[in-house]
Amino acid sequence: MSDSPQEQPQQSVDVVTLRKSQAGMRFIAQMHIYNMADAERLRTFITESYHDDVLAQADADTQLAQMQAQYTAVGKVKVKQVLAANEYHVIVVMQAQKQPGMYFYVEVKVEEEYPHKIIGYMFQPMQEVNG
Repeated sequence: MSDSPQEQPQQSVDVVTLRKSQAGMRFIAQMHIYNMADAERLRTFITESYHDDVLAQADADTQLAQMQAQYTAVGKVKVKQVLAANEYHVIVVMQAQKQPGMYFYVEVKVEEEYPHKIIGYMFQPMQEVNG
């Protein structure tokens, strides 16, 4: 497993980068709950952490259903690389557990004002999902 020594330090650097921003902290929290597959906690997170404008476009139950469908298809995800990060916006490449060669482009934007609610979330495959 020659990838492990290089992969672990990169992941550590990326987590540190994410922890330095409001968007990164929201991203970490959401992905942690997502990976636990705890629907009730994820619904609560969405309800409390997503901006009203986002929820007006797709309510918490709709958002939750989309995330559950993603989880069923690809399983847990882990950070592969942080592509960009600032205080209010992060772009991350995630790798799927069930399909190790499958990568996702994930983008999280939060409002600048406290409590930094999520104003944009995108989770898109970087390759076609074979299923």
